[in-house]
Amino acid sequence: MKTTGITATIICGFLLILSIIGGITGEYQYERDYKSFWDLADKASTIPQKAQYVDKFVDALANAGMDGKYNAIFLTTPDNSFDRNFEALKSLQLRLHEIELMGVTSFEYQTAMQQITGQEQGEAENMLDVFNGIWWKTHHFLLWDWICLVQVVIILGIGLIYPVSCMVRDFNEY
Repeated sequence: MKTTGITATIICGFLLILSIIGGITGEYQYERDYKSFWDLADKASTIPQKAQYVDKFVDALANAGMDGKYNAIFLTTPDNSFDRNFEALKSLQLRLHEIELMGVTSFEYQTAMQQITGQEQGEAENMLDVFNGIWWKTHHFLLWDWICLVQVVIILGIGLIYPVSCMVRDFNEY
C-alpha cells in the first residue's frame, strides 16, 4: 500500500509540474503574439505610434480564430463575447485613425487624447481580460480559468489525501 501512495504522489506531482509549465508557456505565447502589441500601444507617446500597435493587436486577434466565442461555457453575455469586445476594440482603432488627422494643437485633439489615454489606462482592462480568457479557453482549455482550478484541487487532493489515507490505514494495521 505504501508504494501506491508514493506512486500517486509522484504522478500528481508530475501532473502539477506539467500544468505549471503549460501555464508559463501559454502566458508567454499570449504575451508574445497578442498582448505585447497592446502594451506597446499604451507606452507609445504619439497617435501614429499608438495606432500602429493597435492595428497589429487588432490584426493578431482577427487571425486568432476566436470569432463567436465567449469567456464562459454556459453563462454567456455580450460582455464576455469576443465579437462584442472586438467591436469595441475596432471602435478604438477607428478613433485613433480619426485623431491622426486632427491638428496636434487643437482642442479637439487634446480632448481625444484624454479619452484614448483613459481607455488605455484601466477602462479597457475588462476587454483585455475577455480576450485573454477566450484565448486560454481556445488554445489551452485545461489551463483556462476555473477548469484549471478544479484540476489543481483534484491533483492536490489525490496527491496529498490519498497517500495520507494509505499511511493511516497502514498505521492502523499495526
